[in-house]
Amino acid sequence: MAIGASIEGFNSVIRSVIYINATHLRTRTRGVLLVAVCKDENEMIYPLAFGFTNSECIESWTWILKKLYKLVRYPDSVMLVLDRHNDIFNAMEAIFPDAEYGIYAYYYTQNLKRFYKQRDDMISIYYHAKYAYCIEDFDRIMNELKETYRKVYDELPRQTN
Repeated sequence: MAIGASIEGFNSVIRSVIYINATHLRTRTRGVLLVAVCKDENEMIYPLAFGFTNSECIESWTWILKKLYKLVRYPDSVMLVLDRHNDIFNAMEAIFPDAEYGIYAYYYTQNLKRFYKQRDDMISIYYHAKYAYCIEDFDRIMNELKETYRKVYDELPRQTN
């Protein structure tokens, strides 16, 4: 389901960055809430579309992303931010093949902490890169990560399109 006023606002004044995510409902109804939101000029959450499904699977993500694709005025100029769940990623590549995409830094940081325990120095380098304000600082910090933790650097998500 999409909110008409939100779609009109998105197509006219909101940056074309859409954050895609899901939350598992643990109440009596059970299921999964899929959401697509943006940020407005005040950095507030701007709802765009949502849907309820039985599970978080490729079919569910394909369904909501197809609906979203039809509503967005310029779907090829959209940037999608997602959590790198394989089903979201595969549906996104099928429905929005020309869209740019990014990965939620929060989820990526959690994965680093889980897979590289006892590496606080590596996490610290990643944090500094994540919060760098200019490209030069980001590149310098990423080079430090590359020199110190080559395996981690090589596994970082890359833009593929």
